[in-house]
Amino acid sequence: MASSGILQGIEGNGAEAVTAPAGSNNVAGHNPQPPTAPAPPATPKKYCASIFPTVKPELDRGFAAAIGQLESALGYPVWLILESDSGPFSSIDDDLYEAFYASRSEIERSHLGLMIHSSGGDATAAFKIARLFQRRARPLTTIIPKYAKSAATLMALAGSTIIKAEDAEFGPLDVQVMDLEREEYGSALNAVQSLERINAFSLTVIDQLTPLLMSRSGRRLDVVLPMVMDYTVKLVRPLLEKIDTVDFTRRSRELKVAEEYALRLMKSSYSFEEAKRIAQHLVDQYPTHEFVIDREECKMRLRSGTGTTYGIGLKLEDTSPEVNAALDLIIPFLGNLNVIGRVKEVAA
Repeated sequence: MASSGILQGIEGNGAEAVTAPAGSNNVAGHNPQPPTAPAPPATPKKYCASIFPTVKPELDRGFAAAIGQLESALGYPVWLILESDSGPFSSIDDDLYEAFYASRSEIERSHLGLMIHSSGGDATAAFKIARLFQRRARPLTTIIPKYAKSAATLMALAGSTIIKAEDAEFGPLDVQVMDLEREEYGSALNAVQSLERINAFSLTVIDQLTPLLMSRSGRRLDVVLPMVMDYTVKLVRPLLEKIDTVDFTRRSRELKVAEEYALRLMKSSYSFEEAKRIAQHLVDQYPTHEFVIDREECKMRLRSGTGTTYGIGLKLEDTSPEVNAALDLIIPFLGNLNVIGRVKEVAA
């Protein structure tokens, strides 16, 4: 297996020196044997990644050993998308997709793991990378050791099963768009939820004010209701006039892109109804882009008597102690390095 090569290389670094036997007396007809020179110490193995870093900086041998241990525990190769906050390949974007596309012939057509540690990036790039692996892996398991947020959550949905470490996190799929007035990125869900909240507020005003006026004035519903409607319209009109309908439409379409990508990535592992429900839940059911979606919420699926739901209902894989131990060894390295591709030994 490919993983055994990583482990064997690391374990074979400490070759013992061969020592010569103690000197002996000269025996007639025999010359004394010179002492055998000690064997030179083995050169430590060096490791890199198949895409980045290819030579320098070299990967930490402890990290390479932990990846080899994980592959041995799982029984299949693991590709890596591990990103920090800076440096090359620090975000999911077109450059990352092109790097994987150029290496697509190296992606094994067998059971594969795709480990993801990323804050996110471009949804289209994430979808294209995920589909690149889905077309080749039989099947694909996505592995989340610490967190995969935003577009990285989208990518993780490509797995027929998902391995999520005990404390690993997902994030909502509300697409981030540039607010030109504030000159900063914000959730596309903000504008959509603003209109939804105004609508909910209007209905609440009508429901509360109508019976109140009827009881105090003694008038019928058909007399009171027009007054309530007129009051409500005047109350919410200033709020509605601040909504840019063109911007609202653009943001609604951006959210629809994330939902449709998620639906397509899940279609081979979930029913259409389940995939659509999960996609919609991840897009519009969380109040902020930074909201933490933990392992429990990913796995659970509960419905209250009022129809309110909790949890997503993703197919999370129960892992062995060996897999958990390997993930625990990998996690301390995350956040300090960018590693893309397969871990491999550097040729001498």
